[in-house]
Amino acid sequence: MINRLGDSQKEEVREDYIIKSFTAGLLPWIDHYGYLVTRVVEENDFFTVRKSPLHIMQESLLHYGHDLDGAIKAAKQALGNIHMPPVKVCDNTYWFPIYSKEKEHNIWLSSNHGNYSIAKNRKETNLHIGNHIITLELSKRAYDSKLSKARTLEKIHHQRFQELYEDALPETEAQIIKEYQHPYYRYTQFHQEPNNKKRERQKMVFLKY
Repeated sequence: MINRLGDSQKEEVREDYIIKSFTAGLLPWIDHYGYLVTRVVEENDFFTVRKSPLHIMQESLLHYGHDLDGAIKAAKQALGNIHMPPVKVCDNTYWFPIYSKEKEHNIWLSSNHGNYSIAKNRKETNLHIGNHIITLELSKRAYDSKLSKARTLEKIHHQRFQELYEDALPETEAQIIKEYQHPYYRYTQFHQEPNNKKRERQKMVFLKY
């Protein structure tokens, strides 16, 4: 559903916006000039941004170092080739679309603020965020499925980063077994014995000239 912002409503209007950890939702809105804008819902605030929800999502992803297509591909790599996958926006911040991104009435919601939802009827769900109630034209079961996929993606990424950190060896006294000096970097290979287990380690240092 596209809501129309009436002339009588006075609220803050912004030109730009980047998603933060406390951002809860991006809702499509039609202003009194007939333009598609976004009602941004935060934990305890809301305001209008003169851009579409998709535009805000794209700019936020670029701000944090990636893009929407890449975020979707990464999600599908982790979850499988699912339709309308959730995306990672930044650390510990995952979002999911309610409708297809190509549709004007697309809604984006943060999984960090999606816990309190109640079925209004068989086809609608009330989402409670702070002092806001957002009624979605979506069944409670379908909503829970979208939220679950976003939480699953977060768990998979968390596990992968944990494995990355666990694989890192502590810097201890070690014996160099191979070394190579290049005009632009220095390569060193050595072995060490953390926890009484012999392991080899390689190190590359890029030199500045």
